[in-house]
Amino acid sequence: MVEEPLHVLVVEDNRGDVRLIENGFEESSVERSLTVVNDGEAALDYLYRRNGYESEAKPDLVLLDLNVPKKTGRDVLEQIGGERDLRSIPLLVLSGSQAENHILETHELGADGYFVKPVDPHEFISLVGRVANSIATSGTLPPGEYSEIDRRT
Repeated sequence: MVEEPLHVLVVEDNRGDVRLIENGFEESSVERSLTVVNDGEAALDYLYRRNGYESEAKPDLVLLDLNVPKKTGRDVLEQIGGERDLRSIPLLVLSGSQAENHILETHELGADGYFVKPVDPHEFISLVGRVANSIATSGTLPPGEYSEIDRRT
């Protein structure tokens, strides 16, 4: 259970999706601070606390889109996969892709959950609210699409 405000790193280049994520946290009433970066390179700089992010706090949660510029979400997952300190941060992929290979690949790369971004804005906001409440109350993420993996393999 997170007692301090939840510190969330959002890696998303679509301003509309960022706004929906912000709305989801607002509706959840979970105390939080959101930091938004719009590419994978900035996400890695933030996580490694370099290139202007040296004084930033370690996030309690990372929300990662796969299709961001400079370095993709997959690149971010690959790079942090072997870092014990960084792998302790819950990481949830929010992606527009429903492709089974994307879901399986992110699971293999160590993401803690995967959700396909709902097309309906209200559903998207509700999803983010559920994620916020889950991490704030239990410290765990809902698995989303990963709950189906055992049945596929």
